[in-house]
Parts: sequence; structure tokens; C-alpha cells
Amino acid sequence: MKMLLALAWRNLWRKKRRTFITLSSVMFAVVLAIGLMSMVNGMKQQMIRSVISNTTGHLQIQDVLYHDEPTIDHAMYYGEEVKNAIEKYEDHIAYTVPRIEGFCLASKEISSRGVYLMGVEPEKEDRMNDLSSRLRAGRMFSAGDEFAVIAQGVANQLDLAPGDTIVLLGQGFQGMTAAGKFMVGGILEFPLPEMNNTLVYLPLTTAQYFFAAPDRLNSLILMLYDQSKADELAMKIQEELDDEWYILKTWEELMPDKLAAFEARDAQVRVFAWVLYIVAGFGIFGTIITMMHERLREFGILLSIGMKRSQLAGVCLVETVFISIIGVIAGVVAGFPIVYYFYRNPIPLADELADTMIDFGLEPYMSFSIDTGIFVYQALTIFFIALVVGLYPVRKVFRLDMISAARK
Repeated sequence: MKMLLALAWRNLWRKKRRTFITLSSVMFAVVLAIGLMSMVNGMKQQMIRSVISNTTGHLQIQDVLYHDEPTIDHAMYYGEEVKNAIEKYEDHIAYTVPRIEGFCLASKEISSRGVYLMGVEPEKEDRMNDLSSRLRAGRMFSAGDEFAVIAQGVANQLDLAPGDTIVLLGQGFQGMTAAGKFMVGGILEFPLPEMNNTLVYLPLTTAQYFFAAPDRLNSLILMLYDQSKADELAMKIQEELDDEWYILKTWEELMPDKLAAFEARDAQVRVFAWVLYIVAGFGIFGTIITMMHERLREFGILLSIGMKRSQLAGVCLVETVFISIIGVIAGVVAGFPIVYYFYRNPIPLADELADTMIDFGLEPYMSFSIDTGIFVYQALTIFFIALVVGLYPVRKVFRLDMISAARK
């Protein structure tokens, strides 16, 4: 065995050009596979992050009727029962984000438009979706403040600036009239038009007073340390709550349309990935065939001077293993810097692609992922394909006519 390994290694570097061509085919296959799956996983993670950070969080506690009829009348009571249930599993919960929200009519003088009012705790909301980075004028409210912070589109449409007054009119809890005047303290800019043209923020307690719903929330968002434990944790917390009043939902349950879109996209990508694997396999196979035809005379001479076919086939198989290992490692080494660069610098999209991303509720950027599993899975897949293709020389050796091959 030691002799076969040494002979296979020497054969690789006896014809360096031939070896580098074969190595390059494996390496480029790995780089392409890593690049494709990194982009796909990055886009998927971007979608999930956008859904989780901008809307649902990992888990939500709601009134049992709220999901089917999301109105302020079905805002849940945020009392000791809920607080105790959360406290019991605080080791798994990074933080909570309470919200009370509803549609209102916003106006200034004779101008008016529909807005979506959200009552939030600024520190927790900022931790979830980085509101402070979107501030373009004025300042964000803090505990004890009673002014509003509005989106840039709302400010433009109503001609509002920090220091102006916005009038809000809507429906409060159980038919109460919700009306109030608030100073505009800051202006936020969002990349998504749907958010930028509708959002108005108030401090949580101020919004609860506005909606006549003290100690009530539309939802309590739970952000977890480990997203993979969301389903398990949801079942455990639900056991601590009264099923007649409270229900706990995961982001997948809250966004079934987005989940269906993710699954459909994954199916398309898997088909495309296998097309890439097949193309890569044929590319490697082509270089192997070329290599074999160049070495037929060499093989014929080796067999004619007494080398066993099993030994020669073993040498060919070991050469394939060496080439596959080196090519895969080179592909990972070459692919990682490329993927890492685009991970740190997402590709901005324009025109129709940007519009499509915005329609999905995503920022118009093409993101990449550097998840370790991408590199491992793609490397192993291409390695396996190279090994399968490498069986061709073994089969060729056992069926080779040594006389005619030696005369070539």
C-alpha cells in the first residue's frame, strides 16, 4: 500500500500540467457550488432576519382571538400570568418586545393620511430592529417622553418636521374613541416604502393611554438566544398559560405565506444546484478522459512488464483521491475570501430586481452567508462526485488491451 501511495503521488507531479488541469476542474466546481449556495443561504437568512426583526420576532404571545381578527379589541392583558411564564424560561429568552398597535388617521391642518401607530419601549425596539440607526432628524423618545417619532414618508406627505404637532384619530379598546395631539420629536427613514409611508411610533404607556387599553398589548414578542429551539419553547410556555385567553405562535405560524415562499425557493435552488453538480461532474469527467487517453501507452507498458491490473487500478484510484482532496481544499481556500467579501459587502440591486425584493418586504441587497455547513456540504458533494468520476480509470484499466495500448 505504501508503494502504491508513493507511486500515485509521483505520477501526479510527473505531468504537472495535466494534474493542474484536473485539479482546476475540481477547484472551480467547488468555488461555483460554494458561491451559489452561499448566495442562496444568505438571501434566505436575509428574508428570515427581515421577517423576525421587522415584524414577528421568534415567538409571539397574543390573545387567543387576535391572530384571526387582529384588532385592538383583542389586545391581551399583560399581567402576572404572562410575566411568570416568561420568567420561568428566561434562560432561553434574550429579551421581550411589547407592542400595542393599530390603524389611525394622522393629520396636520387640512392634510391627512392613514398611518399605522405602534406603541413600543424604545430600548427593546431598538435592540430588535435597530431603530436608532434609521433616525434622520430629531431624536428617539425614551422612558417618560410623550412625543411621537414618525417615518420619513409620513413626514413628507403631511409636511411635518421635528417640533410640529401631529393629530391622531382612531378606535380604542372596546369601542372607545382614540384621539390625541402629539409633538413630532424625530423622523425615521426605512428602506421599505410600506413602512416608510405609514409608521408612527409612540412610547408604550402613551400609546396604551391613547387606545384606552392600560396593561394591554397586541402582542408580546419573544426574541430567543437560539432560534432552533423556538418550537420546543413555544410548547413549554404555552403549557404555563391559560389556553382560553392566550396563544403562543412561532414566526412560521404568523407568516405562512413567507414560509411557503421560502420552501418554494429552496426547491428551485436544489434543482439548480444539482444541475450545477451534473455540469461540474461532466467537467471533471472530461479532464479524466483526456488524462486517460494520454496515459494509455504508459498503462499498456506497465501491464506488459508484469504490473497487476489490480495494482494499476489502485494507483489510478489513489491518484483520483489525491486530486479530489487537493482540488476540494483549493476550492474552499479560493472560495472563502470571495464569499467573505460579499458577506461583508452585500451587492446592491437596482431596477426590477430591487422592486421585487422590496415587494417581498426585503431590503434591495443580495446577501451572502459564511455558514460553515455551506463549505463542508459543498466540498463533500464535489469530492464524492470526483470520486465517482474517478472510477472510470479503474474500469478502463481492467478492460484495457495491454498489447494495443503499449503500441500507441
